[in-house]
Amino acid sequence: MNILLSAYSINPYHGSEDAVGWNWAMTLSKKLPDSTIYIITKKFNEEDTRKGIEEFGLNNVKLIVVDVPNALNWFREKHSAFHHVYYILWQKVAYNWVKNCDIKFDVIHHISMGNYRICGDMYKVKDAYTIFGPVGGGQTTAPALRSYYNSNKLYENFRNSVNKAFLKFNFYKKQINAFDKVYAVNDETKNAIETAAHINCEKLCDIAISKDMQNLNIHHKNKDEVEIIYLGRIIELKGIMLLIDVIKNIKTDKKFHISLYGEGELEEQAQRKIDEYGINDLVTLKGKVDYTEIADIYKNADAFVHPTLRDSSGAVFVEAMANKLPIVALKQSISRDLDKHKCGIFVNVNQSKEEIINEFASDLAKIIENYDLRVELGQNGYDYANSVLTMDYKFNKIYGNLVKQEKNESINC
Repeated sequence: MNILLSAYSINPYHGSEDAVGWNWAMTLSKKLPDSTIYIITKKFNEEDTRKGIEEFGLNNVKLIVVDVPNALNWFREKHSAFHHVYYILWQKVAYNWVKNCDIKFDVIHHISMGNYRICGDMYKVKDAYTIFGPVGGGQTTAPALRSYYNSNKLYENFRNSVNKAFLKFNFYKKQINAFDKVYAVNDETKNAIETAAHINCEKLCDIAISKDMQNLNIHHKNKDEVEIIYLGRIIELKGIMLLIDVIKNIKTDKKFHISLYGEGELEEQAQRKIDEYGINDLVTLKGKVDYTEIADIYKNADAFVHPTLRDSSGAVFVEAMANKLPIVALKQSISRDLDKHKCGIFVNVNQSKEEIINEFASDLAKIIENYDLRVELGQNGYDYANSVLTMDYKFNKIYGNLVKQEKNESINC
């Protein structure tokens, strides 16, 4: 088979959406050694992707680099508001390359951007089986928590309006319906797509546990002081100010400490609030952390807290579960699935701001006080991550039937 991965974002040495693209390239290369895997991406990703292909010995992977004119590329870098317009133009250029090339693609898989609103043009390629996703973008911030936005308030309101408008556009319905298979990363996005296009959209998480983090030999001891960690950016979207309000309201006699690893625009404001509340002994801003230190941070922690106001999935969830850490987070997006499998404690967001803060604080207190509960929830998350949140699982879900079909056709020939 000739398989084309449309990966606007891809990098072997980065996380998030870059890692999603690279994980698919690695998986398909290893699982389908007799197939040729083509990656089409932008110029910005070329150097690291070529390096990764060589370093990891992906001999059946070929890289295609296309881009918009340099002037527009410069404008994107200088003006972030232009990013989505740039992306739409890049998709046009990528499609034109595919349309005019001499390669017959059997499968075309749109991986990124992982945004359900922008489908690109790959569905137009004739005689190819087209896959869209898994994509996100349908998730929103709970109304009671929107007051935590200051600089991003206008953007959030605009984003919510765009989401609602997109569902009514006929051209969007036509595009999404043209794909042979569509996958969404969470319930919110799945419901949005199905409502707009009246198609069957399957839910499949986009994140996966890396090979080096699978089946780790982890055992967390019952310590005198419970260490809870957060890893991520220190920005409004990640709910840092919410978390500080929550920590102020934790009521327990058990010693605990919460370490916030990461950097961002809210560091000074967050520290001022910590000082104002007089909780410096309970929470510490640790700043930027080197990638080489992350394994030890997880190993020495007892629980993981993730207060993000809105997220499609969250790679840090998988890392935490791989290390048998129970999770405390808002019950939304991927957290709903984690709640079903009892991987942590998840806070109901369909209530007032004060009620959310109090429930969040109470849930953290339960985790702090109960070692057996931490072990039970951590083990549940570990089992779920190593069985469902793997690239093997995702490959079988998306490509399993395609591989069987190709084998049957080869036998019949």
